[in-house]
Amino acid sequence: MSKGALLLVVCGAPLASRLGDGVRAARARGWDPYVIPTDAAIPWLPDQDLADAPVVVGNRKPTEPRRTPTADAVAVVPATFHTLNAWATGNAYSYPLTTLCAALGSQTPTVAVPYASQELTNHPAWAASLAVLRRSGIRIVDPQDGSPESVTPINSGTGAVKNFRWEWVFEQIALMPGS
Repeated sequence: MSKGALLLVVCGAPLASRLGDGVRAARARGWDPYVIPTDAAIPWLPDQDLADAPVVVGNRKPTEPRRTPTADAVAVVPATFHTLNAWATGNAYSYPLTTLCAALGSQTPTVAVPYASQELTNHPAWAASLAVLRRSGIRIVDPQDGSPESVTPINSGTGAVKNFRWEWVFEQIALMPGS
């Protein structure tokens, strides 16, 4: 029996190369995954096996029906500096951001896996955005160790992509009310 629709928002950063693993892990746990890439994430997708998960890009035309069911859960993996800050401030100017803002507003169980360098995480908007999202009920997961308590910057060559575990995302979703 399906747990429902899991919307996988993916941003353009090296962790996007593990999206196929996330789709398969979602299916193995009973979810129906839908992939919603940012424009920057699209180049990371062609060589991945997404196991026939629908990939939804761009905004629909007014005469077109919805392309995804109502989300039962949302995961944004990776969540880049750009997307995370836009989401926290309510800037819904793209389909992925509209999806994230709507999930926050509807209190849909949502997990974010931030992925940014030291230079970007030192910007004051980063800490403020993480705080806004956490206060709004979004679960934040460190991509390097799965911690929901803290997020450390990503340094190139540290193995963060290889060591990332999708289980961390699903564990946090399972802990959220409504999931």
